Amino acid sequence: MSELQLPPSRGLSRRRFLGGLAGSALLLAGCGGGEGSSRANRTFANEAEKWRQYDGFKLTFVTENTPPSTGIKQLVDRGDFKNLTGIDVEILQQDLPVMLQKAELDLRSGGTTYDLIYAQDKPVTSVLADYLEDLRPYMEDDSLPQADGGYDEGTWYPNYLDVASYAYSDRLISLPYDAADAVFCYRRDLFEQYAGQFQSEFGYPMQYGPDTTWKNVLDFATFFNRLNASDPTVPYGMGLHLGQFAWTTQLDVQRMLYSHGQWREFDIDDVQGSKDPGATRWGDDQSIRGLELYKALFDQSTPDALSLGTVEVADAYNAGKIAMLTQYHEFAASFEDPANAGGGGRTAYDVCPKGDRQYLAGNGELVNGTNCGIGGISINAAASEDQKRAAYMFAVWATNVENQAENLKISGGTPTRLAVGDRPEVEQAQGQPYGTGDTGRVGPSQYPNALTFPAVTVGMADPNAVLGPKIPKFNQYVTIVANEIQAMCAGNSDPEATAKVIQSRTDELHGA
Repeated sequence: MSELQLPPSRGLSRRRFLGGLAGSALLLAGCGGGEGSSRANRTFANEAEKWRQYDGFKLTFVTENTPPSTGIKQLVDRGDFKNLTGIDVEILQQDLPVMLQKAELDLRSGGTTYDLIYAQDKPVTSVLADYLEDLRPYMEDDSLPQADGGYDEGTWYPNYLDVASYAYSDRLISLPYDAADAVFCYRRDLFEQYAGQFQSEFGYPMQYGPDTTWKNVLDFATFFNRLNASDPTVPYGMGLHLGQFAWTTQLDVQRMLYSHGQWREFDIDDVQGSKDPGATRWGDDQSIRGLELYKALFDQSTPDALSLGTVEVADAYNAGKIAMLTQYHEFAASFEDPANAGGGGRTAYDVCPKGDRQYLAGNGELVNGTNCGIGGISINAAASEDQKRAAYMFAVWATNVENQAENLKISGGTPTRLAVGDRPEVEQAQGQPYGTGDTGRVGPSQYPNALTFPAVTVGMADPNAVLGPKIPKFNQYVTIVANEIQAMCAGNSDPEATAKVIQSRTDELHGA
């Protein structure tokens, strides 16, 4: 079975991951039709007939319990999909590790309990790609309803299709459904309040924008920690992802390393990944320099930093315990709650920090390293032909522009189609420009997650986006990384030794 959470080791308690990543689960159990009764290649008089061809069927969608999945469940529960198609859909929402375990047990055994699977790009897709249906024939089938915007790369936010829809081949195995993209979030009210004092101490303005580097962020964090030492009402500097969810710890380190020379963990194609990734780049000079920077930031974080995972670090920010964090853009809806410390327009959202030449080994490019989790909707390849066709109809419906816009309104969703952001009411919800570049925004906003869209559009585009390694043993790999990073931050190892241990354990994992 795949690992996703860290074992309860090094004195850390197991923390429940409640859905800070983009994910969702739709379980589809057949209820009508079957082999030999496929409606494929039928001719229909109109679009309405196409949508009704599986009237009476039932689908089950197994998904992570993300905000977009909550939103799509609300649309299903109020009857939107059934009124259109006559199809019942059961949506089963789980924490991501539980969802993966259920899906893996079913699909690997050839089961058809789940017709629709929430395919989070690396923890799920990398593991189950061979059991997911190729959607390309369905996209070309005139007897099925299709999305108005089509499916080309340009219809989605940058790199979403590449991240979510491919693994190990050209087979397109999911439609991008929701997203969790890294953005930089900070207390702009505190930046304004202490601007003069910071400049007098560090010799440059306390401002943020696309040219702000990780070394600048380290300076900001150091400044806030000094203030906190004499005034506990001032937040600590930086929030990191070091709790029990191994993937987000790996992502925390990955985007920082990538910003320095576009460093990547393996010499493989990150779109398709590889079943045989070979030797890792961990242990080289850049990985060591990157860990030196990460440890320095850890030293300016909260005293309980080792116990803060994806959700917990967001809770710390909402409680006013930290001034800055790199967080996934779906959290803006929570951060903007006026009851929270950064709410009511007190938080600014911008692209992730740029690499700093001080921490660059060599002459590589310095970029705003940004990574993500893009959840797709996939179909169980073992299902009957008609079940797969009915499931495809749901995938098309759940990812169309209208429903993604509605999801944004009712649940704080994270749309994957660019056309959602182009709608006038969503453009207006992107707030006011803020900071030293074009990507920063502040609220208030009618749809708070929209405040992050300018940063997402730049951060997830080349050269800033790091797609991450799609490898079959992805979950074991991120567990190695997270365990060793935690040991380093706890003072049990130094950056060089940590990078070398990650190298040896990862190469052993892959027989390299």
